[in-house]
Amino acid sequence: MNLKLNKLNMNIPDNLSITSSEYITDYVIRLSFSDGTINDVDFGNYLYQHPHPQYDKYRNLSKFKKYRIENGDIYWGKHGDLIFPIENLYFNNLEKFYEY
Repeated sequence: MNLKLNKLNMNIPDNLSITSSEYITDYVIRLSFSDGTINDVDFGNYLYQHPHPQYDKYRNLSKFKKYRIENGDIYWGKHGDLIFPIENLYFNNLEKFYEY
């Protein structure tokens, strides 16, 4: 398996992708990755601690649950209103997202 260093200074497998997902509860989604890693990612803190008019609508759980897995990543909205770097999801560390 080839590894590359990402912006979090951690190694991630090449061509990493999300292969499946499962809504768990509140703002938690279980993500399965192409290397077999499974993480329960809580998006609640992101949605509430970093308000943005484009993201605020996803605080509504019925809208939050309408995510999709496409091209190996997780998206919300018709045009990808809300999307995260895959390495942040893989390491279950959404807070590092803000340091880019």
